[in-house]
Amino acid sequence: MPGLPHKFAIWLVTLGCLTAIPAYADSWHKLRAAVQRWRVGDLDGLPADLAEIQKTTKDDDVATVAAFVQARALTRLGRVAAAGEALKKARPIRDVLEHTYVWAEMELLHARGKLPETLDALHKLMKGYVGYRYAATQLLYSRLTEQAYPGARAAEVALALYDEQGNLILPKDELLARAARNTAVERPDEAVGLWRKLILKHPESAYVDEALKFVPEDALSDAEQFERMERLFARRAYERCREVGLRLWQKGMRKSEVGYYLGKIGTERLRDDYPGAAKYLEAAVVDGAPLAQQALTSYALVLTKLGRVDDGLAEFDKWFARYPNVTNEKRVDVAYDRARAMHVAGRSLEAAAYLQSALDVDRKGIDFGKYLWFVGYWQLRGGACDLAIQTLSPLLNDKNPLVGGKARYWMGKCLDKLGKRPEAVDMLVSVLDRHPLTWYSALAEDLLHDWGEGKHVPKHADLSKVGSRARDPFAHLHMTPDLKRLRMAANLGEPDTARWVLNALHPKLARTLGKAKLAELETDLADPLEEYAERRQDAMTDWQDVLKSLPTKETVDHWRAIYPRAYATHVVAAAKRSGAPEWMVYAHMLQESRYKPGLISGAPAYGLLELLDRTAARLATEGHDDYQLWMLMLPKYNIRWGAQYLGALYKKFGQQLPFAIASYNGGPMLMELMLRQGNDRHLALDELIDDIGPHESRNYVRMVVGHFLRYLAIYETPERAKHFRAQLLPHHWQATWLREPSY
Repeated sequence: MPGLPHKFAIWLVTLGCLTAIPAYADSWHKLRAAVQRWRVGDLDGLPADLAEIQKTTKDDDVATVAAFVQARALTRLGRVAAAGEALKKARPIRDVLEHTYVWAEMELLHARGKLPETLDALHKLMKGYVGYRYAATQLLYSRLTEQAYPGARAAEVALALYDEQGNLILPKDELLARAARNTAVERPDEAVGLWRKLILKHPESAYVDEALKFVPEDALSDAEQFERMERLFARRAYERCREVGLRLWQKGMRKSEVGYYLGKIGTERLRDDYPGAAKYLEAAVVDGAPLAQQALTSYALVLTKLGRVDDGLAEFDKWFARYPNVTNEKRVDVAYDRARAMHVAGRSLEAAAYLQSALDVDRKGIDFGKYLWFVGYWQLRGGACDLAIQTLSPLLNDKNPLVGGKARYWMGKCLDKLGKRPEAVDMLVSVLDRHPLTWYSALAEDLLHDWGEGKHVPKHADLSKVGSRARDPFAHLHMTPDLKRLRMAANLGEPDTARWVLNALHPKLARTLGKAKLAELETDLADPLEEYAERRQDAMTDWQDVLKSLPTKETVDHWRAIYPRAYATHVVAAAKRSGAPEWMVYAHMLQESRYKPGLISGAPAYGLLELLDRTAARLATEGHDDYQLWMLMLPKYNIRWGAQYLGALYKKFGQQLPFAIASYNGGPMLMELMLRQGNDRHLALDELIDDIGPHESRNYVRMVVGHFLRYLAIYETPERAKHFRAQLLPHHWQATWLREPSY
């Protein structure tokens, strides 16, 4: 591949993304195509296709792997007799991948209803391969123990797993419920204690309703109920948190604190009850109340949202008078909130002057450029373009497109408003030159076309026909027993098995192949290994400079290494299933996790698409899927549910992509509020997005749109790119949306 060292080639086959069929389209290639279907759960006709591969191949390893995957598929389909025969044909797998074969045997025993034998197989796995599929193995062992040996033994197994420490993302609520359920007959008092523990320690659990049959609400003290409410809020179970909080509110229990949580839910979390939020927060802002400092800014904001702008500003002023010794960062952030309230109320120049005065007090410890831009932006929106130009000028040369690119774009609009169209055109062209394929360069392109200055917009090369090389990772290697074992593992459709084997063989392969060839092999196996983050980071280190210019045929390989079709096996299938554009999934995944499947944020949000537990659980329920928290660490499920949510948001906002993108970060209720406000104030799209309140959500939209534009530029046909680009930057946006999703 010209210009691209092989270590960064991405192995993608049978995904409809390659422009040429690879020359090695042999039985291994056919097998990989079938295995990809297995990985995404497409079982229709799969066993027959795998049987055909076994008949036609002359490679015994291909036949063995095909038989093994066929056995797994038949087991999943409930065709246990045929599955047993296929597993016998796959017997050689046991000699090189014993743990994988034992897992398949266990699945078949389970499908046959042989519970004691299934438990024995699971025990063998747990004892011989301690880290292999740990969460799945232990959880299944606990579940089946309850079926086979209800009572004390089931409770003992569940509690032992519940009490284990470490980074286990296991469903501890389920384990506690199992222990309580199986203790009830012999030790009823102990069972009640376990149910109570579940209610208090796991208040968001679906098992709480079952627990409340044994421990009624009125059996919990007010202090315990307050503890529940706090935990529910922290875990983002806002609906249930509100139920508990309202009961405490009616009883007059710790009203200021309860009011704080109820108010935050109504105005900043679910955003569905602003009048109620004002009432609750009013009780929370009493001087000396435990959460008064946090509550007072929320109270001020909700008053402005209710149209009581002057009352809200007075509450902001009360905050400054009451808390004079806060950090400079906090002081300026609250000043920004106060100024933004004035701007939204149509007092943009007043807002700019107020924020400027706050910045003049002390610049230490703050992101000065971020806040200075708002001063200039609000001056522009207030009609003081000369002032805006002076304010924005110091930001023009910043290399960050969300600083320099943003300043240049709005400077161009300022110059045009002042009747200086040639200077405005030059300023917008400088955005295209300095910050290509970003939110602001796309806005600048559209504006230039609207002004009849499209001649200044550079033509985007059609790179869709520049194929990505796909190759057999093992084609040019001397197949030693170790490599044959790795090849079999890599073609089972089980990334954890492939990684397990690669890690075990890594020292030997480093000696026999050398580090360079081993690195090439690992990159060629990126898809079956489901590992992309490290390769992309290496590409960013080596070739980040290519992003300063539009991609060309000479540089597109470097661009694609930085913007890979990561986890494409899952993304293509999930995008098709959910209706979300494929590029949307990659763009969000890149922004959320940089393609790191094990990432856990402080929220906490989990995995590649950084899904919240409550959101993922709801999506799984809607999709009739089994769900456990640990599944979010697996690309298969994380991408499935993340794409499901993206597809739902895409439909909700009528395929207006920036609104769906913003909703993924800030929630759909925030976007609904912004659309209502933007419609009332007749905002253009650029103004609407730059008016989004939370800094994180505003920047998130601009970053993800930039990623999306880059994926379009390096993979899509011009016609398709134009179609999606119109959805990314709708000229005439509509303040319409569907009722769901509302979470």
